[in-house]
Amino acid sequence: MACPAWAQSADEGRADWKEDSVPPPPAYGTSQLIEIEMPRASSVRMGLDPETISISHDSGVVRYVVVARGPSAVNATYEGIRCATGEYRVYARQVQGNDWVTNSDAEWKAMRGQSSVMVQHPYRLAREGMCLGTSVRPNVPEMVRELKSGNRSLYY
Repeated sequence: MACPAWAQSADEGRADWKEDSVPPPPAYGTSQLIEIEMPRASSVRMGLDPETISISHDSGVVRYVVVARGPSAVNATYEGIRCATGEYRVYARQVQGNDWVTNSDAEWKAMRGQSSVMVQHPYRLAREGMCLGTSVRPNVPEMVRELKSGNRSLYY
């Protein structure tokens, strides 16, 4: 039974992989955010709106909206994680009250090795519930349960 998941994961890492068409950023809210652990000294709190999580099993991409709340601003980013390769991508950004702005640098980047505190959250999300090793978890409710419980998957 583990073989199909492994085969899917191996398939997602192929050099000829292509991402499916990216849907527009979903509407998000701030009342149900799943908090993302940040350094104690950070004045910014980050959270994931679980209602925005979507899974593309064809391409192996999980998409979601993260909300950053600081003392004077609320910003959101529409992002994707590719578990098979350990990469993330920012599709669009929004400053509260304004329209979404497409990210001009929408390349896939490695989740590990990011030095800025503000871009370490994709790895945390992958490790804490969106990914199971190099595979995408099978459904959104399972992801949400794992993220809320703080469970650490085997993503390294």
